[in-house]
Amino acid sequence: MRTWIVLGMLSLAGAAQAAGPKKADDPDAGERREQMDQRAQMMVTLQLAEALELDDAATLKLRQTVAQWDAQRAPLRQQMSDQAQVLRRAAKGDTTAYGQVDGAIQKIIDLRAQMHQVDQKVFQQLSQGLPPQKKAKLALAMARMPGAKRLMLGGGPRGEPDDAQ
Repeated sequence: MRTWIVLGMLSLAGAAQAAGPKKADDPDAGERREQMDQRAQMMVTLQLAEALELDDAATLKLRQTVAQWDAQRAPLRQQMSDQAQVLRRAAKGDTTAYGQVDGAIQKIIDLRAQMHQVDQKVFQQLSQGLPPQKKAKLALAMARMPGAKRLMLGGGPRGEPDDAQ
């Protein structure tokens, strides 16, 4: 219970800190994106903390680790979103995007491989020194995360609803 309170306070502090300068084109979009990212990081932290049965201090340290790794994944997610946009345009019949389809597909495949490498490094860092039982719990919790994170963000890879609905 204390873990939830501590992480809730961290979330509020992070949201307050993120309310810095806003973009001129859509002032609310950047703030909403930051809030969604904060919530996703919080969810990941809570899931891992519960799986590993961490105390408050260890949960705070885990939160910092999750934020660090998420910062490494953010540019990859952005690039995947950009390439997915090319594919969406082509799928809707935009002839200007047709020539970019093969390149976008290859780029997404490459970016997913890079994300997988980052995920492996995260697992290695978090599982270092854990007994087999906790290592197994960590692996199971991390295996469940991508789907749960997507659901929380509302759909596609960056929170956009899937077009296939």
